[in-house]
Amino acid sequence: MTHYDYIFAGGGCSAYSLVYYLTQSSLNSKSILIIDPQGSSFPSKTWCYWSESPLPIHPPTPLVYWDQLILRKGEEKSVIQLKDLKYYHIQANHFFENLQVQFEKYPNIHFSEESVESCNPIGDQFEISTCKGEKYTCDYLFDSRIEESQWSGKEILKQQFMGWKIITDTPSFDPKSVTWMDFIPSESNQFSFGYILPYDTKSALVEFTCYSAEDISYDWLESRLKEYLANHLKGISYTKFFEEKGKIPMSTRSPKESSHPRWINLGTRAGWSRPSTGFTFQFIQEYCQELVRELEFSGITSPKKLPQRHYFYDNILLNIVIKWPGYLQKVFTNLFTSNSPDSILRFLQAKTGFLEEISILSKVRFYPFLKSLWHYEKH
Repeated sequence: MTHYDYIFAGGGCSAYSLVYYLTQSSLNSKSILIIDPQGSSFPSKTWCYWSESPLPIHPPTPLVYWDQLILRKGEEKSVIQLKDLKYYHIQANHFFENLQVQFEKYPNIHFSEESVESCNPIGDQFEISTCKGEKYTCDYLFDSRIEESQWSGKEILKQQFMGWKIITDTPSFDPKSVTWMDFIPSESNQFSFGYILPYDTKSALVEFTCYSAEDISYDWLESRLKEYLANHLKGISYTKFFEEKGKIPMSTRSPKESSHPRWINLGTRAGWSRPSTGFTFQFIQEYCQELVRELEFSGITSPKKLPQRHYFYDNILLNIVIKWPGYLQKVFTNLFTSNSPDSILRFLQAKTGFLEEISILSKVRFYPFLKSLWHYEKH
């Protein structure tokens, strides 16, 4: 039975990110095993984040970013010019391939293409059993496996989406601007919008996104995406060459806590997605670096969470999403147009101080927020 200092159950973005930061630290000689059934079959995903400059973990592919966001509803649109921040794009396969090349420099980092069947604490260590009958032990277990039962059912609001990368026959996109939210009217009590990342005038990632507590079939999401593309492109032909789809929990409820101080949850399993937006990538980077500092200093880690007041802010917004989704177009537009766009993005990243947050909220139209506060619930 092989023993490792650190075992990762799951090899997604949070696992690879944490291993990267470990290699940049004094812990870079620790023995590491990453167990994941997908092996080098990397997921079809794209990630975006905002920052003044690319994060150190950003793969060295040609940089793709925008400094202009659009909020749109029908013919109405608000163009939001970023000042110091840029909206960066990463393709998941570039992210994983680049890190794998870096990890090859470290003979202490190992990979196993199998799934974890069980994890059992034995004193200060863990015994890991896999689907291939292998057994390993470790001092620290980092767990990023997603359990659908953790978020399934009708109680948890989920951001559910499908996106296609397409090439059009004729120029159809403005490569200078991201359509961050193209609000789509809905007869049901759901909030839905289109999202367009243009790479040039003829290619873009186009997504349809819906917030719903009920599980939505991918067939339905695909039909709505086709409908959105037909309305947006107005008869222009296109070819699809990439697809991504998924569900992100939108909840301030604490996920299942691990039962051992050295059994450390990561990523979505740990609740690292911002409840009101679903953005995760930048929180993963921040929290993984905090974990490495704690491991270096004392070996004792703490759960990584937003400041408590931000869960209060998120619940107010989630309350509006669930009960009065018709308000959301004006809520988001008002937030960005009555404040500096950079300050709103820092607010969404929980990088603002309390006084700055008071200033931001004092400038918005209060009725939807007051109504949500009067009917306040945790989601």
